[in-house]
Amino acid sequence: MANKEKKDGRSRRELITLGSAFGLMGIAGLGSAGALFKYMMPVVSYGTPQKFLVPVEDLPDVGDEMIFDDMKVVVRRQTDKEVAAISLVCTHLGCTVNRVETGFLCPCHGSQYDSDGIVVGGPAPKTLPWLDIKIVPGGQIEIDTGTSLPENSFFEVA
Repeated sequence: MANKEKKDGRSRRELITLGSAFGLMGIAGLGSAGALFKYMMPVVSYGTPQKFLVPVEDLPDVGDEMIFDDMKVVVRRQTDKEVAAISLVCTHLGCTVNRVETGFLCPCHGSQYDSDGIVVGGPAPKTLPWLDIKIVPGGQIEIDTGTSLPENSFFEVA
């Protein structure tokens, strides 16, 4: 009877054990691959889009920038009449980037952006968003943090 259990040199118990082991390794591998895939996909939550006002007379001088930490926005003045707003929210996982000499740097995972917000290194999948600006009554501009425009989108202010 012992010979009937071993046809190819393995018993039925060994085959079931090996099959179970390979099945469990496959399930563990799929679980790990799923977790890795989820980790690699950005989960950016920008919160509720907000608009805020800036008096035109408070805008920076030509060639300078003004950072609004609470709104996570930098306002740049290109010429006497042109301004732009760039979001300071990293496009990787939503951390606030810091202004550095060469551009912007994310302290969370090391994404690097040039002065125009274009990705030059790190895990960030796209450039920092340029934001919409409107002139509103009362000598102010309105910056909309819920919009995303192409790079170098400057707006005319009088």
